[in-house]
Amino acid sequence: METRSLRTAVVGAGPAGLAAALRLHAAGASVTVHDAAGAVGGRTRSDLVDGWRIDPAVQLYGSAYATVRGLLRAAGAEPLLVRSPGRDALWRKGRAHEVVYGSPTSMLASGALPLALKLKMGAKYLPFLQRHGSGLDLGSLEQAAAAGLDGESIAAWGRRELGQDFVDLLAAPLLSTLYGMRPDEASSGFYHALAKQGLNLEVLALRGGADGLCRSAADALTAGGASLRLSTPVASVEAADGGVRLSGDGWSEDFDGAVVATPAAAAARFAKFLTPDAEKALAAVRMRPAASLALLLDRPVGVGWFGLSFAAGEGGSVAAVCVEENKVAGLVPPGKGLAVVFAGPHAAQRLQGASADDAAALLMPDVARVLPSLPRTVLATRLYTWEEGWTLFGPGDLGRLPMLRRHAWESSPRAVLAGDWLYAPTVEGAATAGLAAADRLLARLR
Repeated sequence: METRSLRTAVVGAGPAGLAAALRLHAAGASVTVHDAAGAVGGRTRSDLVDGWRIDPAVQLYGSAYATVRGLLRAAGAEPLLVRSPGRDALWRKGRAHEVVYGSPTSMLASGALPLALKLKMGAKYLPFLQRHGSGLDLGSLEQAAAAGLDGESIAAWGRRELGQDFVDLLAAPLLSTLYGMRPDEASSGFYHALAKQGLNLEVLALRGGADGLCRSAADALTAGGASLRLSTPVASVEAADGGVRLSGDGWSEDFDGAVVATPAAAAARFAKFLTPDAEKALAAVRMRPAASLALLLDRPVGVGWFGLSFAAGEGGSVAAVCVEENKVAGLVPPGKGLAVVFAGPHAAQRLQGASADDAAALLMPDVARVLPSLPRTVLATRLYTWEEGWTLFGPGDLGRLPMLRRHAWESSPRAVLAGDWLYAPTVEGAATAGLAAADRLLARLR
């Protein structure tokens, strides 16, 4: 079948789905994108509220995100990507210590770490990362498993090799803030790959908010004739008459092929084409709820850092606080402030279905310990929750990624799956999965 005659559907308008849609559209296929939400972006969405542009989940992008850069370029939006100041802080023993977040070398120069740990880092951990460098690739995490780095948690590895301070002051803040994981449940190989990337990391932001990637992709698609159907939940995707049928509340439509780009648990619910082995593989993908509380303020927060994380045991119900006016210009009205408070794993679970007042009651006491004057400046609050917010990459998961991809791409000749759970729990991982899924679908349909 000629590509230009193909009618394809994409379920999900986050980075994975829109990456797949761009690839299908570039190949000449007709593309229709469905999403249950009223806006594109998924967890990269931005929310405009009375002049405040809120990024409730994804905040920053790494300079190593080559796929994300390519998608922005394809959508004509690469100029949106700018360097962020990258000044962050770790809360330890009652004060904030400035660091370049995620960078082991920056941590060596910070007062956040005790001298003994700094010496161990310089003598042992940095050489370890260099020695294993070729196997520590966030775009190919199965290599870390092949190198024998996926058999235990980073907590077990860290305590044995570098001591408890490594776990509490390095692994715990990074994992809880950016990936919703505790050190005892995160694969050591995954953490090492993050640390290796952090050695040469430049932190980037998107002008106008984190949804710039998906918003620009959606604009490029619709300008090119693709169809974008928001607020259109899909209840099932199943084989039908040599193609696939998408169905929802009172509607159904047939396509030649489809990419289902959703969290693994959602795909398992409505992808009716999955084999029993594929269903079993998806059921093993672990997800965790996420929640954040945006605080719209009558004045700037008045600190020099953008993101504050916490040493293990010091954050209470809070995983991190991000000061949006310090990320990139234009997100906050002049003279105002905006802080986004990220709930820790257990608090996020409690906040599913809660109100913004409930979230404030739970989180604000911990925020006030760090920023005592902030509660008096709050004009309004907005709560954001995701039942399937975080994808967890635990011991053994990295080695199973090739098998998981095989099930995601080979269950049906007409439908494939995509999502960050197939590569890495990052925007780059999601976009990579979307492109790979589109390529496999095109190879089958042509």
